[in-house]
Amino acid sequence: MRTALLLILTLAACIPDSDEVVEAPEAPWPEWAFHHWVWENESTDQSATALVDGFLDHDIPVGAVIIDSPWATGYNTFDFDPARFPDPAAFIDGMHQREVRVLLWVVPGINVEVEELYTYGAERGYFMQANADSGPKVVSYWKGEASLIDFFNPEAVSWWHSLVDKALVFEPDGWKCDGLDYSAVLAPYSPGLGRSVGRLEYSHAYYRDFFDYTRAQLGEDRLITARPVDNYGADVGGDLAAFAPVDITWAGWVGDQDPDFGGLRAALNNMYHSSEYGYVAFGSDIGGFRTLDDNPLGREKVPFVRWAQVGALCPVMENGGAGEHRPWVFDEEAGEIYRTFAKLHHALLPYLMEEGGEAFAGGYSLMRFQSKDRYDWLLGDDLFVAPILSEEEEVQVVFPEGARWVWAFHPEQAFEGGNTASLAVPLGEFPLFWREGAAVSEVVLEALGS
Repeated sequence: MRTALLLILTLAACIPDSDEVVEAPEAPWPEWAFHHWVWENESTDQSATALVDGFLDHDIPVGAVIIDSPWATGYNTFDFDPARFPDPAAFIDGMHQREVRVLLWVVPGINVEVEELYTYGAERGYFMQANADSGPKVVSYWKGEASLIDFFNPEAVSWWHSLVDKALVFEPDGWKCDGLDYSAVLAPYSPGLGRSVGRLEYSHAYYRDFFDYTRAQLGEDRLITARPVDNYGADVGGDLAAFAPVDITWAGWVGDQDPDFGGLRAALNNMYHSSEYGYVAFGSDIGGFRTLDDNPLGREKVPFVRWAQVGALCPVMENGGAGEHRPWVFDEEAGEIYRTFAKLHHALLPYLMEEGGEAFAGGYSLMRFQSKDRYDWLLGDDLFVAPILSEEEEVQVVFPEGARWVWAFHPEQAFEGGNTASLAVPLGEFPLFWREGAAVSEVVLEALGS
């Protein structure tokens, strides 16, 4: 009897008081991770400033700018190139005054033509090798030939950090960590460990080092952007195509795609596999990274606009790459549509942060795909998105079961879950729906001016 009474009292103590408010888990990342980001393939302080100011002058919010390669005197000296950025402190301070964060491009290696640094590292065994006897393995990549830093050797990491510090002194907000780490399949041997490592083990060491060291030096409002799953068109996921660790990939991006609807499908395929793998938040290069040879702007208006609409309804909305990516340059309509969707994205920030915190704590993605054929997804629990993947304005939408779904652009229309509808969607509209009765509906209505 005594034992039974103790059990009852113990169970009762575990039941929360009915008046007790259970707080939702908070997102560990800063809100600016989900702001609208912009970048260009090659930049100077003047061109990057003009890019940001162009968006702001057109009333399009910007929360971050990525300074892609090249920005340094070599790969990777971490010294700003004075011809491109004569006053890095003034440039970054100027962006911060505009409330725009700055990320710098990096890869985990040093190019052989950076002779002084390369020789110093090679002589001390600071680079990954093909095997125990090979010496530094030189790998070819899109920026030349390089050897990978041995992130498993504390002396090599300390030296690497002394180089990174030369950029951190200007207080950038994070790094775009690009994908040279995959070359560890050719250079698996770590002199620091005295053994070979797996490619994914090397990748995780690289991304964690930039994440942890930068935050330790500059604060926890810093982050990295890195690839989640990126299969380069192979339609595979899992460890084979995964890059950065799930727990620190708060603003992933999938790239590099062609600037057409095929490229948009390729981006969504990578996002589908990223969601399956458990990455919480990611996006893609709006409009694609590559360019069309026969188009002076590098891309066509309609695929670019449809991609922008998709990007606005991903956790990470980022726009950049080669060729033209400024929406107003295509025409006034493209600029107006882009502005509407960028402002919608920013209006959704509280929703994305709240839903993102719960998703991260639960180990699942903010984008939960419903079909690999259609690439439609739930954004959090209360928004449903059906992308348009062709020039056609007619789209078949299959609604998730268990709710009625209200069309954001025609709120008088609601659709039963489990049903299919054929909808005509002109360029300025999009198949975005909210769960009937969801509080986020008011945010969407206000952002769209409905």
